[in-house]
Amino acid sequence: MSRAKILCYRILYGYLCWILILGLLFGCQTPVHVSEAPSGPLNFDIILVLPFKDASMTAGESLDTRCPVCGRVFITGEVIDEAANFLTDQLVSRLKRNTNYQIVYTRFTPASLMALYSANETTGATKKALADRGRRHGADGVLVGFVYRYKERVGKGYGVESPASVAFDMHLIRVADERTIWSAHFDETQQSLGDNLFKLGSFLSRGGRWVTAEEMAKSGLEKILEKFPK
Repeated sequence: MSRAKILCYRILYGYLCWILILGLLFGCQTPVHVSEAPSGPLNFDIILVLPFKDASMTAGESLDTRCPVCGRVFITGEVIDEAANFLTDQLVSRLKRNTNYQIVYTRFTPASLMALYSANETTGATKKALADRGRRHGADGVLVGFVYRYKERVGKGYGVESPASVAFDMHLIRVADERTIWSAHFDETQQSLGDNLFKLGSFLSRGGRWVTAEEMAKSGLEKILEKFPK
């Protein structure tokens, strides 16, 4: 083999190694974004948790919609039945298991939950209404969430026609001054390596397979709650 060919193979090998390294580095980045927790203890005893609201019920699919609490824009999509209930149950269970707060949870019908948010046109009015709800339950904080997409994969674990896609956010509001003191959002649609090589690390961490929406949502919620104020 000529020296020129050997040099070309070495360059190609080095190039592929760099792609692999970059893929692992950038692939480790997650679609989870969490605001800084307040400095110092919260001095909270009781947190009222309200059910996740399905934002697609009012915004429809494939439309931009703003979070009623923070104003962030999400692209809504399909939200399968029971997605909001699943996220709520997971959230309440994890908070009770992993924090020292007294967690108070009240159920709402979809209509009453929609009325709670639709009656307030600004984020300030929404937070006031939520803080008022917290006061009625003797809570120090109110934790709310909104699910914008919860689309199940179409296909099997190692070959899909359409991947899972999940987007939701959460906000903790202090009752005393009606301020948001902590927020987090998760937004992911799993991509193939052909679509985004930089997702290699994420893809490999999932066993090189296509995950379900439930697995994706659980993973996102777990990472978010690692940074929940203590």
